[in-house]
Amino acid sequence: MPPVPQSVPTQSARLRNPTADLGHRLDGNVSGEDSTALVLQIPSKTQPDRLPPWWPAAGASSPSPLIRPLGASALEGLIGWGDHLLTLDRSWGYLFEVDPLTQVHRILNPHLAVELRDTFALSGDPDGQHLWFSRDRQIFRVPWSDLGQGHHLADYQVGMAPYLIEGLSVHPQGLYATSYQREKVLHLDLTGELIQEFQAPGVGREQILAQGEVLWISDRVEETIYVLDRSTGAELTRFLTAYPCPTGITLWQGQLWIAYALEETFIRENPNDPRPLSVSIRNKTLIAPLRIKLPDRLTPPLTPAPAPPAEIPACPAVYLPQFGADRVRYTLCNGYRVELTYLEEIDQQEPQTYEQLEWTIALPCNSLRQRVHRVVPVGQPFQIQHQMGQQVAHFDLGQLQAGEARVFGWQAVIDLYNIKYLLQPEDVEDAEIPLDLQFRYLQDDDSLAMDAQIVQDAAREAISRETNILRKMLSIREFVYDRLSYRVTPRIETPDVVLRRGEGSCGEYVGLLLALARLNGIPCRTVGRYKCPPFPELKQVPLFPEYNHVWIEFYLPGWGWVPMESNPDDLGERPYPQRFFMGLPWTHAEIAKGIPFETCSITEASIGELAINHVQFRILEEL
Repeated sequence: MPPVPQSVPTQSARLRNPTADLGHRLDGNVSGEDSTALVLQIPSKTQPDRLPPWWPAAGASSPSPLIRPLGASALEGLIGWGDHLLTLDRSWGYLFEVDPLTQVHRILNPHLAVELRDTFALSGDPDGQHLWFSRDRQIFRVPWSDLGQGHHLADYQVGMAPYLIEGLSVHPQGLYATSYQREKVLHLDLTGELIQEFQAPGVGREQILAQGEVLWISDRVEETIYVLDRSTGAELTRFLTAYPCPTGITLWQGQLWIAYALEETFIRENPNDPRPLSVSIRNKTLIAPLRIKLPDRLTPPLTPAPAPPAEIPACPAVYLPQFGADRVRYTLCNGYRVELTYLEEIDQQEPQTYEQLEWTIALPCNSLRQRVHRVVPVGQPFQIQHQMGQQVAHFDLGQLQAGEARVFGWQAVIDLYNIKYLLQPEDVEDAEIPLDLQFRYLQDDDSLAMDAQIVQDAAREAISRETNILRKMLSIREFVYDRLSYRVTPRIETPDVVLRRGEGSCGEYVGLLLALARLNGIPCRTVGRYKCPPFPELKQVPLFPEYNHVWIEFYLPGWGWVPMESNPDDLGERPYPQRFFMGLPWTHAEIAKGIPFETCSITEASIGELAINHVQFRILEEL
């Protein structure tokens, strides 16, 4: 392992990068509604003149309805059929025809419903006269005209797959199927004989759509849509889905539509019970478009902001080209414009008078997936300060008398998107870490116990003999997931304590990931701080997060900072999904990257003893 620098240079290195700061800086005092943070375009030279041929034509068109068919329990499979969508309810065997415009739906197989229970796959013939289904290894082809008849499904069997299959799609070159049992994508002939197979991209059960020269695959555990080259299985890009548990995928009228089958908690009321309210669980199944954000060069320009300075602090953001020769390196989809309000309410546990109270709160950042439109003060004006290239609101509160009430904070309007990267180990082979990043992000600056023997031993064990920075990060992640299980803790302990205990909160996962990564020469930093509750159907409604949350970013030379969630992918056993390894859902608001979220000038009491914080989100619109 490389030695950990013990000190930071007094004069930080400075790099030239005109694309480093996408945000218009808020300098001076901020005290009115006219104080805004505008967003710069990502330079057009990083964007394509045209999209790949397989890119959905509609991209992110006008907002489309969220479809929740009444009476459906767990949708599986989805196809476009003329002016309608067809989807199968595997619990009841219903084949639904859905009108996306009116959301009116009907059952097409009233006499064949029992026969289609526990059926996973649904596909349509190019002739528009037959539907294909699969159950276990069996493959069926049913004439459209027979759906309303009382026949047995076995009467329509046309083939037998070599393995259990879930997804099935008809293509002029044969059948394409997914096998969770085999962990493969299969190319079959029309009778089920194997022609070709290649490795499945995810770890969960998958649905498939064969379209032209690409395969679209949805994975319900990874919550990801993969796009593969149909002939070779090479991955072309990937998208995070809008909701968990995707169970069907189709291209209809130029837009990608996804079916989902999940569960949700709700408050059940029973007037006859002495305790009438209880928490219960019910099925939630729906259909929604995957709204893919077009590259900036192909969208109307935003209000221009002043050009960033030629000289910027060390550790610049790197905005990699989105489209490469062989793949799309990252994607943005399902964005929402969100209002985030953060407020501190002075409420001293032991009232005292302080002659001079100063307070700082970090402001939301601009990034590839997050655009800040507006920031205004709440309760009291603030002055902008800069820390490591980020903006912080500084509140000069003056004298605070014992028992005095104050409220202060900020309100921001930001655009948030799902982001998913597709970078490979060979992209960072023999990568060299810039010296300024080594000094800043390879040291113990946050009680990481990097000198503890148990932590150093873990750092060596986590990567074994691996030398590639991306593979090392994956190995560290799997090591941490093997050693820890998640639980909420009353305080954040150091990584040595967490390793011995074997349990940790998201902040403790982050601490251990930071320590092991930094000891192995990988620059990384904490990011937080709040997640918008994931209810995009609730527009203009105040939403309150139950907890704060932190995750990390790690640095890939030549590519910049990429995100990694702390613990949500730790499902308890291998293989761990990579949903949020180099990916982040739209719910996460990026604030305070590698800097304190909040500081106070008072040393005699903690922030928690001085004030109570309040956090509120409002989803304003779908982008």
